[in-house]
Amino acid sequence: MKYVLWAIVGIIMFAWLFSLCSPAGGLKTGHEYMPDMVHPVSYEANLYSAYEWNHWDKESVKSKAELSRPRSGVEGTVPRGMTAVYYTGSEAISAIRGGNAVNAIAAPVNGHAPFYYQNTEADRYAAERDMVNNPFPITKEGLDRAKPLYDIYCGICHGKDGKGEGDLIKTEKYPAAPKNLLAEDMVAAGNGRFYFAMMYGKNVMGGYSDKLSYEERWQVIHYIRSMQAADKQLEYSEKANTLSNVEKPANGTASGPARAGNTVQPPAPPAN
Repeated sequence: MKYVLWAIVGIIMFAWLFSLCSPAGGLKTGHEYMPDMVHPVSYEANLYSAYEWNHWDKESVKSKAELSRPRSGVEGTVPRGMTAVYYTGSEAISAIRGGNAVNAIAAPVNGHAPFYYQNTEADRYAAERDMVNNPFPITKEGLDRAKPLYDIYCGICHGKDGKGEGDLIKTEKYPAAPKNLLAEDMVAAGNGRFYFAMMYGKNVMGGYSDKLSYEERWQVIHYIRSMQAADKQLEYSEKANTLSNVEKPANGTASGPARAGNTVQPPAPPAN
C-alpha cells in the first residue's frame, strides 16, 4: 500500500512538473525551462527554414518579405540622435550640440520637428496661412545641399527646371500632370503649401515626410524659390532676396514684394 501511495504521489508530481512546460496560447505565455533566446523577436536573416518554427505563435509571425522592406518610424516618436524642436540663438544651438557639458552628446540641430496638421483640405489651407516664414536663412551651403535632394525627390516629376516636365512624366502616363512650380500661383503661394505637400503629398504625389528631414524640407523650399527667382531674373541668394520680403538672406536683406499667399477660402465642413 505504501508503494502504491508513493507511485500515485510520483505520478502527480510528474504531471505537475510537465504542466510547467506548457506551450503558449491565447493570453498565456507558456513555460519553458531555460528558453535561452529560443524564440527571438528579431528577424533571423540566417534562417533558411520556415520562420514560424522559430516564433511564439502564428499571430505574431511575419513573412521575410514584410520584415525585410523599409519601415517608417512610429508616429509621434523622434528618431534617435535627433532633436524634436526648432532651436534658434547661439546659446541654444551650442547647448544642443553638446557645448553645455564636457560629456554631453551632440545631436543634429533641428533634425526632426512635430507637425500638428492633419491630412485634410482645411488643414492644408491652415498650414499655408500659418507657416509663413522659412525658419532657416538663405545660404549658399543650404541651396547646394538642397539641389540634389530636389533632383531626386521632386525633379523626377516636376522637372529639374521646376516646370512640371520631369523624366518620369515623359515616359509614363499620369492621371494628373505635376504642378508647374514656376507658375504665378506657386510663386505667390505661402511656404506652408510646399511644406504640407512634402508631408502628405497631393493627388498622385505621395508624401516625403520619411525621406526628408525637417531642415531638408525647408532647404528644398529655398531651392524652389531660387528657381522661381531665376525664372523672373531676380536674385535669391545669401546676399539678397528680390523675389519676396519673406525669406531672409544670411548676409543681406529681403527687398522683394510681399507675398499674397492663399486667398481662397477653405472648403466648408460637411453638414451634420
